[in-house]
Amino acid sequence: MTETTDSDGTMTVIEGLTHLDVKDGDAPRLEKLVSRPGATVIRMSFAAGQILKDHRAPAPILVQATSGDVSFSTADETVSLVPGTAVHVDEGIMHKLVANTDSVVMLTILR
Repeated sequence: MTETTDSDGTMTVIEGLTHLDVKDGDAPRLEKLVSRPGATVIRMSFAAGQILKDHRAPAPILVQATSGDVSFSTADETVSLVPGTAVHVDEGIMHKLVANTDSVVMLTILR
């Protein structure tokens, strides 16, 4: 991450959004890349078959795949997250993610 400041404010460059860094076990590796006013960006690295179990976000979120294929499910719908696809979810909505292939997902928590 690099930051530059000019008279209009700060620009933050976030790198590594496609870097796959899996861990052993049933759950993905979560790494906070940046936290700034308005948003926190987290990289989630999944090995095929890993699951991020049912949970709720404390704020609205934007979830997008940067590589691979992950099933994103709420109680009402399942979406295949592949590069070029994102979902926006309101705070408090129960959801889970299941990796169909080795995958990297970018989670942006909106504040």
